[in-house]
Amino acid sequence: KEETVEVKQLLKDERTHKIAGSILLLLAFLFFIAFTSYLFTWGEDQDKFSYRMLLANDIKVQNLLGTFGAFISEIFIRHGFGVASYLICTTFFVLGINLFFGKKVFSVFRNIKYLIIGLPVISVAAAAIFKGSQFPWGGAAGDLIRDWMYKTVGEIGTVAILIVAVLAYVIWRFNPV
Repeated sequence: KEETVEVKQLLKDERTHKIAGSILLLLAFLFFIAFTSYLFTWGEDQDKFSYRMLLANDIKVQNLLGTFGAFISEIFIRHGFGVASYLICTTFFVLGINLFFGKKVFSVFRNIKYLIIGLPVISVAAAAIFKGSQFPWGGAAGDLIRDWMYKTVGEIGTVAILIVAVLAYVIWRFNPV
């Protein structure tokens, strides 16, 4: 006789939560290693980037996580938000820890707030600070927003907005006297 498994019961089972938490923690670790390796190997792996690299066995890359690491790093860092992409690792980590332990160890809501605000602010700041650098510190999103802000409010206005954004965060978070 086959045992019937209901989806509702499966989703409530603590073992499912621990497995999902473990997978998210693994993703956080793998993304962190891939992004960190990309900081050192991007120049050698950049010309090999294509969607084919995920399935091909003949492509050799220098990223510590192989073609998967080179691919996700290229997507998130060069074509995404630059070094601000490390915030994605923290989100996987927070979700994974909370699911694995079955309780609220870290605030998911707070982490999502930092992710939503931090991705564009850090990306634009990195793109503005390292403008002209070969490495995509701000990623494509940071470069795009920086260029738009330069056209709209100028370079001085962009820097002023970024300084006020950081100052507002410090005031909101720490409330200095």
